Amino acid sequence: MPRPSDAKTRFIDTAVILFQAHGYHGVGLSEIIEQAKAPKGSFYFHFPGGKEELAEHAVRSAGGYLIYVLNKSFRDAPSFRAGAELMIARLYDSFEASGWTLGCPITSVLLDTTPKSERLSLAIKDVMESWINCLADQIIRFHPEANGRALAMKILVSLEGAWILARMLRSREPFDQVMSVITANEV
Repeated sequence: MPRPSDAKTRFIDTAVILFQAHGYHGVGLSEIIEQAKAPKGSFYFHFPGGKEELAEHAVRSAGGYLIYVLNKSFRDAPSFRAGAELMIARLYDSFEASGWTLGCPITSVLLDTTPKSERLSLAIKDVMESWINCLADQIIRFHPEANGRALAMKILVSLEGAWILARMLRSREPFDQVMSVITANEV
């Protein structure tokens, strides 16, 4: 019996990295196919909607990965602050290791495609809502009296800005400032 192909996963994983580094419009389909090392015919088999459909899968995959990082960071944390510090350190370390090129995988697609693409706008909105809800759940877990959604949004806005400033400055300082937002809100 033939082995199932992992081409779909390779296309998605490759697209996540290339979109992070170059944005949606900065990457051609031929580059994705070449770097994924998968047959062109299998691309259209898995993604009959073309690059836009691939981008939707990439956005959802990258969004799921951040949820994984967030949950892993808070799983055994004794406090919200400890979990947040671990999450921010993981995001920063990954960003620095990429040579400051692989920032937020969602923002890089968002800036190139929304509101023009309804499909990608919806996927991005779903991912952002899942991040907000996941972070809000962690805030409320440690601080039941807190407005988890509002604080989660403040933290995510700070993180998005940190990715941009850290790329420009090539510095950890913007990520450290995210912790000051958390501290200022007594979370």
